[in-house]
Amino acid sequence: MREEKYYGVFDYGDRLTPGVELKIEHTVVEGYDKNTLDLAPIIALGSDDLTTARDQSVEAEKAVFEKIKASVKEWERQAAVTKTYNRALEYLNTPAAEHTSNQWVREKYHDRDTISNKVYQMSVSVWEDTRYDRATEQSIPVAWYVTWNVSTNAPTKGYNVEIAGQNRKRYTDKEAAQKYIEGRKKAFAHLFTEISPPIPAEYARPFMVNGILLPGYTVQGQEPTVSTITADEIINEILGVDSETKDKKPSVLKKLAEGNKRKTASARDAKDKEEQSI
Repeated sequence: MREEKYYGVFDYGDRLTPGVELKIEHTVVEGYDKNTLDLAPIIALGSDDLTTARDQSVEAEKAVFEKIKASVKEWERQAAVTKTYNRALEYLNTPAAEHTSNQWVREKYHDRDTISNKVYQMSVSVWEDTRYDRATEQSIPVAWYVTWNVSTNAPTKGYNVEIAGQNRKRYTDKEAAQKYIEGRKKAFAHLFTEISPPIPAEYARPFMVNGILLPGYTVQGQEPTVSTITADEIINEILGVDSETKDKKPSVLKKLAEGNKRKTASARDAKDKEEQSI
């Protein structure tokens, strides 16, 4: 609790999560013993005057509350700008998809073969079932279970789309199982001829971040979109800057760039002075 003259304030609920949430929660309570309020002079005002004064205080509170709401609305716009920057950074910071460059690779720890490029991935695994022969004291293979899967290989894991596959297809002949595997590989070989083949429209979403297609990808039948609005125009619209003010107000991003230039110049001048003093 924060102690003020004649009253205390609980403000532990105050919290700011930039671009997401603002919480302000204050509770006013009576002061403790060392700040005990002498109510006698206040009581002496009488009921009528006190009621009038109290009502005026309530109206003053309401006026302050309206100011706070106006400030909160200003925060909302600024938070929306922060969120916009966060979304753009999320796009720029999305790592490229890992892949095998259209080569079949044996995975050590998963006991399976995989092939992938920037758009597709395929895996094949075989599990051998055995039974123990007491006569020979050996484990004898009795069946082979084949599992295979083809899916998208999007940079953002957890959003991939399964295209085809089968789980634990049973064979009692190892050669037949191997022939089936080779047939599946051949059936989907056309997906693994380019590092970044065009993406079918129905599979495009996993390759987008915040609605924008990631760099290095194309969608079948779609031309790349070209923006007709500038970054400053977007930011000004979010901030609620009208067209007249917009012409007078310096660019937010321009001011940021100029600030960075000044910092760089200051650092360079400081370095030059340091070298001259040596």
